[in-house]
Amino acid sequence: MKRLPEFLLGLIGGLIGICMSFFGFFMSWAMFSEGESETGMVFTFLTIGFLLVQVAGLVVGCLANRMNNKVFGGIMIGIGVLTFPASIFTMLIPAGLYIAAGAVAFREIKPKEDETTIPFENEKRVAFDKENELM
Repeated sequence: MKRLPEFLLGLIGGLIGICMSFFGFFMSWAMFSEGESETGMVFTFLTIGFLLVQVAGLVVGCLANRMNNKVFGGIMIGIGVLTFPASIFTMLIPAGLYIAAGAVAFREIKPKEDETTIPFENEKRVAFDKENELM
């Protein structure tokens, strides 16, 4: 995983955002039980919208290593900007994590110099050396 910070920020932001979206369902349930059905319906529709945005953020956050870093960064910053102002500061933490993941995604990853080694190269040499010792 070359993009572990972006993945973790997106994953944590998505999980916290989904958990906080369920708070909106409890608020709408409270509005319905108090007899304010119009306000409850508004809360329900807003919460469904926020839940869909948070699920989208979680899915995109989990695709950090498979997407182009510029596209990923743009989508995550967009989701963070959509989440922050309309949520009346209840989604402050997930929005900040999405924006941070998007900002970190714009960095370039330099390949290491030692990436040309063959996996399990040491084990092959040990087995080859043992065969030569027997002869």
